[in-house]
Amino acid sequence: MKFAVISNNSKDPEKLYLKKVRKEVEEAGGTVCFCETFGIGSNLSNAWDNQPDFILAMGGDGTFLNIAGRTMHLGIPILGINIGSMGFLSGVEVNETRYAIDSMIRGDYRISNRMTACAEVFSNGEKTVSIEALNDIVISRGMLSRIVNVATYIDGKYVDSFPGDGAIVSTPTGSTGYSLSAGGPVIDHGIELFVITPICPHIMHARPFVTGADSEIRMVVKEEGEYKCILTADGQKGLELKGGDEVVVKRGSNEIKLVKIGSDNLYETLREKIYYRKAGEA
Repeated sequence: MKFAVISNNSKDPEKLYLKKVRKEVEEAGGTVCFCETFGIGSNLSNAWDNQPDFILAMGGDGTFLNIAGRTMHLGIPILGINIGSMGFLSGVEVNETRYAIDSMIRGDYRISNRMTACAEVFSNGEKTVSIEALNDIVISRGMLSRIVNVATYIDGKYVDSFPGDGAIVSTPTGSTGYSLSAGGPVIDHGIELFVITPICPHIMHARPFVTGADSEIRMVVKEEGEYKCILTADGQKGLELKGGDEVVVKRGSNEIKLVKIGSDNLYETLREKIYYRKAGEA
């Protein structure tokens, strides 16, 4: 069984965790076909010359989202190993890696298939870019403290305009991320749908909206002139938007395969990672 072992160089600058996990894979009888740290702008293409059976992604949630975004088209299952402070998307903590690797080699694991969201950006009626995300697509105001107004449509039907800091379109996986912080609901990861959550709306009646996974969500930046705002996908990719630009969000063409070891209880994870988190942790 072949493994790609990747760690975040800002969290593992001496490659101590990388060396630890590589040794554990080899001791368990597996093969390491790629082993490296990475950072912003790193190229992981060489990892797939000898395609692995699994990717072991070491870091926090940002690391997991980054690697998942780069490799989703390959369909390789990913196990997140937490060496960060939160690790909500991680399957195991770094002190549990040998147990996890043994379980994977003997087939004692589950795959949780997660839908993605695809955002297409249109400017002056022309599509300029298409990006895909596991967690969320976010339109947010720029550096100036000025309200951005996002007119929102579901399957061509006008929903409302949300003046405020922007809006989030979240998958069930992303419902426990930025959407949760903005007042969105927690969604069981086994359900496929989208949640539209306004960010700090400057109206009294704004609430999150839930719609089907096969819906098309269109968001129009209503500002005119030189005012600009930002589109982000999973907090990893960013694009500047201007007044009149449209963002169309629908189900992505890829699924991301999360490796699950042992019990998989969303509500237990919420209690451990969020409810009982110590003050000051990020």
